[in-house]
Amino acid sequence: MRDALTVLKRIRQHRKKGAEQAFVEAERVREEAQARVDLIETSVASSREAGSDGDEAVWVAQAAGWRMKMEMRLRAEKSRLAERVGQSEERQRDLAHASREHRVVERIMEINDERRKVERRRKEDKKLDAMGTRRWHRKGVS
Repeated sequence: MRDALTVLKRIRQHRKKGAEQAFVEAERVREEAQARVDLIETSVASSREAGSDGDEAVWVAQAAGWRMKMEMRLRAEKSRLAERVGQSEERQRDLAHASREHRVVERIMEINDERRKVERRRKEDKKLDAMGTRRWHRKGVS
């Protein structure tokens, strides 16, 4: 039984490690997506603040076109960010589940070890009681 639990513990430990790596990777991708969104938001905001530098209609139209293009990119990046956040949360749930499974197997092994210790103590106590009883009988005390 101990060998089967050891193998199961090792399997659960590998699953947990894989879940940790998947979560770390998903979180890294999410952070990169967040950085891209922040960068685009910053550039669009600075463009709006700058206003129209030139009075010519061409420059105003060009700036408005650029801002529109960046707004579209921003929407797309926010959509990707939302997907990445969802993936990251899913990986985090997987990690929590794998950690619980790993801990359950560890706890079962601990309980079994405690039971074995208690059983060994009982056997040792019985043996010592029997030896004490025999010694007592040999001395003619009873």
